[in-house]
Amino acid sequence: METWPIDRLRPYERNSRRHSAEQIEQIAASIRQWGWTMPILAADDGMVLAGHGRLAAGKLLAIPEVPVIVARGWSDQQKRAYVIADNRLTDASEWDDEILRLELNDLLEGGFELSLTGITESELSRLSVGVGELEAMPELPDGDRSPYRDMTFILYGDQWETVDRAIKLAIQPRKRGDANPNRSPQGNALARICEEYLARHVIDS
Repeated sequence: METWPIDRLRPYERNSRRHSAEQIEQIAASIRQWGWTMPILAADDGMVLAGHGRLAAGKLLAIPEVPVIVARGWSDQQKRAYVIADNRLTDASEWDDEILRLELNDLLEGGFELSLTGITESELSRLSVGVGELEAMPELPDGDRSPYRDMTFILYGDQWETVDRAIKLAIQPRKRGDANPNRSPQGNALARICEEYLARHVIDS
């Protein structure tokens, strides 16, 4: 591994993987948090084969030098193929949602900023991250009822997309500092849907 001036590196002009400004900022935030943990792979002439996002984030942070692994002796076809393989092979992996949910909830309990992991708000909602406090409600005296109730639903086909959109809307009041005691976006979304339904269809007797 070598250390190169960041200006010596240049993106591969035919890189088919695109990095949005938002993603580059996320990578930059990751570098701020953990430092530069993975070198860039580049050809002898400075063309980047892997690490285009890190390169853009490094320039955003005005980092003068970065660690580089040099792919010496590779043919032109090997270089071009690796750019595709590096991006494609990482997409082929799968997540264990249950383990991921447990890990994210533990990080959240410890006060860690989950946006640094790259997990989006919609993914956090789908995984039910941040609702662990509902599983450990204090015991209530005999006769008292908990204000929380567990419900399970089965969604079919594109119903998930409809519910996911409602959940995203239900998250918004939390972002504005709403005092709603229910921290479950799914629960809040369901309550709103039911309120709307009742307002439209129930006729006062």
